[in-house]
Amino acid sequence: MRKRFAIATMAAMAVFAAPVAGWSAETPERGGTLRYGTVTEVSSLDPHIYVGSAWKVLMEALYSTLVGFNQEAELVPELAESWEQPDAGSVVFTLRKGVTFHDGTPLTAADVKFSLERIQNPDTGATLRPNLEGATITVVDDRTIKIEKPQPDATLMSVLALPEASIVSRQWMGGNPNVKAQANGSGPFMLEDYEPAVKATLVRNPDYFVEGQPYLDGVDFRMIKNHDARVNALRTGAVDMIDFVPWKDIDALGRVSGLVVESAGGAFMNLWFNATKAPFDDPRVRKAFAFAIDREAISKAAFFGHGTPLYGPPTTPDSPYFQEDLAETFRFDPEKARALLAESGHPNGMNVELGVYQGLAIYTTTAQIIQANLKEVGIEANIKLLEWANVVENKNSGNYDVLVYGVSVKLPDPDAYSYYFGAESTYWAKPIGFRDAQLEELLAKGRALTDEAERVAVYRQVEERLLEISPWVFINWREQAQAYRKNVRGYKQLGGALSESSPGIALPQLWIQ
Repeated sequence: MRKRFAIATMAAMAVFAAPVAGWSAETPERGGTLRYGTVTEVSSLDPHIYVGSAWKVLMEALYSTLVGFNQEAELVPELAESWEQPDAGSVVFTLRKGVTFHDGTPLTAADVKFSLERIQNPDTGATLRPNLEGATITVVDDRTIKIEKPQPDATLMSVLALPEASIVSRQWMGGNPNVKAQANGSGPFMLEDYEPAVKATLVRNPDYFVEGQPYLDGVDFRMIKNHDARVNALRTGAVDMIDFVPWKDIDALGRVSGLVVESAGGAFMNLWFNATKAPFDDPRVRKAFAFAIDREAISKAAFFGHGTPLYGPPTTPDSPYFQEDLAETFRFDPEKARALLAESGHPNGMNVELGVYQGLAIYTTTAQIIQANLKEVGIEANIKLLEWANVVENKNSGNYDVLVYGVSVKLPDPDAYSYYFGAESTYWAKPIGFRDAQLEELLAKGRALTDEAERVAVYRQVEERLLEISPWVFINWREQAQAYRKNVRGYKQLGGALSESSPGIALPQLWIQ
């Protein structure tokens, strides 16, 4: 059956913000610059290669996608004013009239085709390449683009709504710009200045396609990796808003007059193994780590009660895909860990290097507890503290044994597992050297189904297989908090798959009172 979606009014696109703490039915005030302190040092502005949560916020500000998510995790129009889905494997988009890139060049279907084919090009190293692999992109006319996949794909629209599917200017890219340090999107803000890993200065796009937005004159991104310095900057008024409120400060900041703290779930901590080298190529070794870790201790000590142990796969209890019997798989059991180590040929344990991002205390404290836990089962873990750029470099090059790593759920769909454990070429799977044909087959099967009951059955098998081979050790859910001054209006912290994108979704609608 052919399905058609369209904008009822421009307001359907424009109004994302719902009533939230600190929000009132006031008329937004235009003007002012939001000073935003972020922990992640953004080292590249390439809109197709994910490099962290602050990068995602920047991309939402600078670029636009065909469709997007609103604050209820619903798909809404962006560059496309409407779309039709003739079947489960194809979609035809009709683009808005009059949209221009920041340099004044009109946006056409040819730009969409160029952008999506750039994502498909292996040389780009795009995060979403596996999701669009095999898709045919056809320009029907200047305002109509057709995307066809060789098989049904229940996730296609959600994928196209991610910032990693941003649309770039074909003409601009033809001039061979330094896309890692320059930007030319169609988003609500334009790039005025950028110093990699230090700051980014954005100014209002006067020709943004949502009438009247953004309200702010600009946004100053200040990359403040030291968490105490970031909190102090907010307390003293040096910045208006910060991300990744240190977990030790969530409760204290919430009691400060003039500040608002909003927290939501959707991110989880893990151990990544370099599956290309022994002994981490053995699932028994990986499962030994899983049984050795005291997740309750980590949730209390590293997250100050703002974390929840994760003994099974990362599916929340309110999800229709949640399997209660799988949720208790890796309860703390040092004896099982020792038995698995002996079974795998390591009765006397082993020595490993544990790579840890030093910019957030949650990582270092988590690593210290894991180090102590592993010692109890005979594993000597040597902690190696890393800057964020080194974490990314080591991850991408495979230059590590084990990493402490945190990620957010990437889609409001169980196919989010494909980002981490799909084909070898995926952004997340490639660095850990992990590939499993049975798991890939199950993920492909689930993606091609549209009936929820059938999908639930398939994704149960996915999770059973994940736990059996344990390419990652899931440690705990973590709350993620933003804090801002009360004169910042219109913000809502989203949970689940959109937690990481909350600031970017909100930016066009924020104002300073």
